[in-house]
Amino acid sequence: MAIKASAAITLSSIRDLQSCTRYYLLQSSTSAKPAKPTAKPPGGNWVTAEPSYTAGSTNSLYFCDLNVFSDGDYAYSDVSLSSSYEAAKAAYNKAQTAQSTAEEALSNAECIVGTQTASTNAWTGRASFASLQDGQVIMYWLPYAGTSTAATLNLTLSGGGTTGAKEVYINATTRCTTHIAAGNMVQMVYRVGVTIGTGTYTGWWISRALNDNTYDRIRFNNAIKAKTAISASRLIVADSGGYYHLGAGMGFHVDKPILWAGSAISAAATGTNNFLSFPSCTLRNNAGSSWTATQYATLYLAGTLAGNVFTVASENWLTTAPAIESLTYISLGYMYSTYQMYFYPEHPMYRLVNGVLTAISQIAYEAQVAADSAQATAEAVQTDFKRVVRIDDDGLHVGDNLSNGEVLIDSESVNVVLGGKKYSKFAGSYVQFGNYQLRRSSDGGLVFKLA
Repeated sequence: MAIKASAAITLSSIRDLQSCTRYYLLQSSTSAKPAKPTAKPPGGNWVTAEPSYTAGSTNSLYFCDLNVFSDGDYAYSDVSLSSSYEAAKAAYNKAQTAQSTAEEALSNAECIVGTQTASTNAWTGRASFASLQDGQVIMYWLPYAGTSTAATLNLTLSGGGTTGAKEVYINATTRCTTHIAAGNMVQMVYRVGVTIGTGTYTGWWISRALNDNTYDRIRFNNAIKAKTAISASRLIVADSGGYYHLGAGMGFHVDKPILWAGSAISAAATGTNNFLSFPSCTLRNNAGSSWTATQYATLYLAGTLAGNVFTVASENWLTTAPAIESLTYISLGYMYSTYQMYFYPEHPMYRLVNGVLTAISQIAYEAQVAADSAQATAEAVQTDFKRVVRIDDDGLHVGDNLSNGEVLIDSESVNVVLGGKKYSKFAGSYVQFGNYQLRRSSDGGLVFKLA
């Protein structure tokens, strides 16, 4: 029996999202949360550009999305509070609170006026507290500058006792020496048994009002190793074993920087307070208490150079007047007094050439130019030179294109030709030079005659 199939077709309309636009509303934090807009566009204070946070603002930022569909209809998302704007506001408020706390702590820090009566590394003063505790903060007035020796602070307590000389640091493990000028107020915090690196330290750390006039120096902040004990305020040099004081007759490696030691370093220990350039170098520390040089002149280190080893001269090794042609001179710095130098950051080498002090780099450059010129000339000559061989009616000619001489070989002799004229001839029975001939006679002898 036949059957008949039937089918039902359902028609539907699909609505696509045509666009989505985010709107922002910035208003007072005390105002009620704004209602969802109903108009397109929303109007009022709603904007499409996201406002940025202004420092100190207490407003709140809201947003919602306008969704427009392909059939022309639209709908708004719920209004939400901007978390990024609130985070920026919270961060600002936190920073303000921290600053206020720090300022309050600074107002409460005790002001202690130093009682020392001359420049010294032993700082003193009177405190109103009875004992020194970890975390104690003071404001310390420095009446006289420190010296090159590391500073300590010994406070007299309210009960009459003293704290003892406690070490003073400017940062990490670097001791304070001449870093603070007289008449400065510095904030200091006392810490007990703090771990820095692999060491444990107790002392005062200066936290502000340092002498930051450092535009005229370059610090070599990485650690160097002392081969022998290094005193502060010395020119130091190095070899493969480490650094040591610069002095007469010694050798050092020129591929290691010459430095000015800002602090003392024990033998085999390391230090970081050293300088590639420094404004106040007292050279008598290296050269002796009576050493002097010409003021306003460049100072040179005299010696000999072999490979990368510079051997300092035994006499007149620091000089402002190079005079010996066999020596090499290294520029060290500018003498602003007869014994104090501004230490240069770079140290070119010089030699005396015909009485003129000339940089080795200039000598090398001129030598290279001369060598290049000589090579170019030789190459040009070699390129232009050509051997000339030709056969004419009078025989075989062999010569070149740069001279007027050649060798002519004919059927009877070999001839030397100069300027087109035969100068000499070598034949089977005679030899002729110019107009003179040396010939074999019939009796077997030699005859010299005019040809």
